[in-house]
Amino acid sequence: MGLFDFLKKDKPKQSTAEVTKTVLERETASVPVEEKKYYQEDSYYTEKSHEGTIFEQQIISLEERKKTSIPSANGLYVSEILLLEYCSKGTYPNPKNGYPGFWWFQYGIRDVGAALKSLEDRGFITFGSAYDSLHGLTVQQLKDILSSHGQPTTGKKADLLSRIRESVSESDLMNEGAERKYVLTALGEQELAENEYVPYMHSHSTYTTFTVWDLNKMLGTGDKSNYKSVIEQRTAEIEGGIKESNDHFMRELKVIDPEGYKLLKNQDAQIKACQVADEKFRNDKDLAWIITFWEEIWKEGGPKFEGSGWMFRLPDLYIKAKRYDDAIKICQTIKSKRQSYYRDKADSYISRIETMREREK
Repeated sequence: MGLFDFLKKDKPKQSTAEVTKTVLERETASVPVEEKKYYQEDSYYTEKSHEGTIFEQQIISLEERKKTSIPSANGLYVSEILLLEYCSKGTYPNPKNGYPGFWWFQYGIRDVGAALKSLEDRGFITFGSAYDSLHGLTVQQLKDILSSHGQPTTGKKADLLSRIRESVSESDLMNEGAERKYVLTALGEQELAENEYVPYMHSHSTYTTFTVWDLNKMLGTGDKSNYKSVIEQRTAEIEGGIKESNDHFMRELKVIDPEGYKLLKNQDAQIKACQVADEKFRNDKDLAWIITFWEEIWKEGGPKFEGSGWMFRLPDLYIKAKRYDDAIKICQTIKSKRQSYYRDKADSYISRIETMREREK
């Protein structure tokens, strides 16, 4: 040890909250002005989700997640793998409806554009041609392009795409506003194929009691093709423990507070019914049926249990069915009849739905 080493002090480590604050400020500042229209207002991105409510939770940035998560064989983390999934859809960068807030609140990425550029620099994605971007357009938009070039507009989407390739030059497409979008490279396709658990958990997260970050640690390194069996096993373990604890609690409550016991039994029955209904919907994709199921729930006053995902399940389904007026109406019901911590989210939903409704006109 040198003579003055004892005078040196270790630099204090930043807490998770401090790192999140630093990342949020840095990445908010790094978003180019011309790209801000693809994001929410800066004030939307907070250091905590559901701040001031019982659901308040500290956001963990990707920078901080990297310290405890397990990277893939190619060095990517959960958030980056999910970005590959979205790039495979042909709508990134700068998607028409903007970047969803979940990139920050669930995956710790504020500047999505910078994260995409990083993936491009590392060879996982590259810009495709203007023709590649056509897959993200609606059938009507494709027909409009063909019509403007004097071409037939009959046939399925695949026929329309083929006809555009044959009759419209790429330069004409670019002049008409077509944007080149990211496509996966061979490395990107391999990465996504080896880590299917990430997009799977992203679309099934409301049906598990743990997150994709938890699953990342459960799967560890190496082959991850058994992810569904790992999810099923862990879910069964958690549900078994919860059931045992709940059964003990309910036995005691029945003696101490019969009315409270009756209320919780009703909640439990409704939760199970909702879970069964959503499982049925995942299997048969019958949107009309699941909407009718949830309309019946709201005829009885809505969910008897708390949870933002469940509370806004019917608005989400109405949006999926493009029943925007009905979606706004149920959000207004949530605002007027539910707890105050749902009101801001209801307002956010209403604003988003009104924008979508205008675009459909």
